[in-house]
Amino acid sequence: MEQADSVKWAQVEKILQKAEKTELIDLIRELYGHSVGDRMLINSRYLGESVKTKMNKMLEEYRKIIKEVLSTENVSGKIRYSTAERAISDYSNSSGDFVGTLDLMLTYVEGGVQFARVYGVIDDEFYDNIEGMLERFCEQLMTEEGQKYYHFFRERLLKVDVGLENVGWGFEEAIYDLVSDIKDFFDEEQSDS
Repeated sequence: MEQADSVKWAQVEKILQKAEKTELIDLIRELYGHSVGDRMLINSRYLGESVKTKMNKMLEEYRKIIKEVLSTENVSGKIRYSTAERAISDYSNSSGDFVGTLDLMLTYVEGGVQFARVYGVIDDEFYDNIEGMLERFCEQLMTEEGQKYYHFFRERLLKVDVGLENVGWGFEEAIYDLVSDIKDFFDEEQSDS
């Protein structure tokens, strides 16, 4: 029996040319559901600009949700972290847009930091959520794929730790450390290149 890795495209192409249209559609449907990358390839190939427009609109809708959750006008002080985090997850899963997902993660952190600047000491849950999201953002940015996009986020990221001097609970230090670590990582990457 021939190994799957040794099958040549020409062999696969002959089989696909003989396949019924419904078989091919079923195969494409399976690939579409298989991975975000496959879904993005199919969408961009067959839907083109309309997909980009739809994704931009969707990104803005999810950004609005996050900003509302972490708005400094939220005088009740009740922050629905799960709503904002679900917005990021839903966007990521439905779009497969890595950069857009990073953008939403940083929007979440920026909103939380601004909330802390205005209201000062909140509680452990608040700090854990904001620090945790910044940590996940930094981890993603340091991946091979994420490193390509640091320049898109650098300016916003470096502003995150500004103005936190009197927040308390170690929040300022944690945010500062995460931002410093990511800055150092990319400074080292540039000096190694």
